[in-house]
This record gives sequence, structure tokens and C-alpha cells, in this order.
Amino acid sequence: RIPGTSTRPLRVAHGWDPEAPEWMTADTVIIATGAAAKRLDIPGTGDGPNGFWQRGVSACAVCDGAIMAKDTQSFVIGGGDAACEEALYLTKFASEVHLVVRRDALRASVVMANRVKEHPKIQIHWNSNVKEVTGGDRMEKLILHNSASGEDVEMAAGSLFFAIGHNPCHQLPACRDRDAPQRLPQAHPT
Repeated sequence: RIPGTSTRPLRVAHGWDPEAPEWMTADTVIIATGAAAKRLDIPGTGDGPNGFWQRGVSACAVCDGAIMAKDTQSFVIGGGDAACEEALYLTKFASEVHLVVRRDALRASVVMANRVKEHPKIQIHWNSNVKEVTGGDRMEKLILHNSASGEDVEMAAGSLFFAIGHNPCHQLPACRDRDAPQRLPQAHPT
């Protein structure tokens, strides 16, 4: 049971000032919490001074590909439909696109997998994963590890995109009074 939902109409606070909210009433309230892209814990891909997040590393080729991938070797991690879509999209900007797949097959639909396999600008790295990302002000290289052969290869890389799914953002604040009107925290900017 969600706090503050025992009486109708529901009262919902909104506005920018938490000390003086404006109130609305509604019979139904939809709380759309969204989702956050999954990321792997690969050295060099995080936030902060030792990571290249948003300096070559992203989880959205459509959002960042035109800028990050322009005339570079771009890498996409994943083997499903989303990863294949991202790889195909990046071919518009990147000089070459590398799809890094940890298994020996794609999980994508047959049609999508065939499009990727037949595209001249896409190279698929089977049984592989990214071991580390390095660079200066921006991402410049990565180490690609082939789990079948045990071989590590350092490759020039201008961008890396995670396309391995999303986690739902379903956390709601803890509430003391179940029937008191509740104010949800401001959304985190994306």
C-alpha cells in the first residue's frame, strides 16, 4: 500500500518550493520512476578523475554518438537487439564500429543479427569483454580480452557504449504517516 492513498481524491504536492507546495487533487496518480542504464565495473569507465564517463564512455549512442563517435573507432558492449541497434546507429558517425559480445552468439533477433553481421563498418568480437579503458583528457584506448583464446589486445578507441539493459528506478521515499499527503523527491537529472 502506498502512503497517502486511503482517501479520495488523492492530494499531490507539486512545485519547486518544498516549504510552500501547491496542491492538486486527482483520482489516479501515475508514478513513472524511469530506468537507469546498466554499466559494467570496468576500470576507466566510471565517473570521476580516473574514469572517462561522458568523456568517451556512455550508455546512449543516440544521445552521445554524434559527438563522441565522430570519425573514431567506436565500441558497443552487448549482444541483444539494443546493442545491435546502437552499433548500426553509430555507423553513421564512426569510422568503424566494434560490437563486443561476451558469448559466441548474438541474443538479438535473426533480422537484427543479420543486419549487423552484414554491415561493412561493423566488426564483431565474439567471446570478448573490455578489460580496461585508458586515455588522457578523453578515452583513447581500451584493452579487449578474448575469453576463448586468453589473448588481450590494446586497441585505439574514441568511444565506448554500454548496451546491456536497464534497471528500473523503483525506490520511493520512506514515509512515516501512511495517510498524510506525500511529496516525492525531485527527479535526478539525466
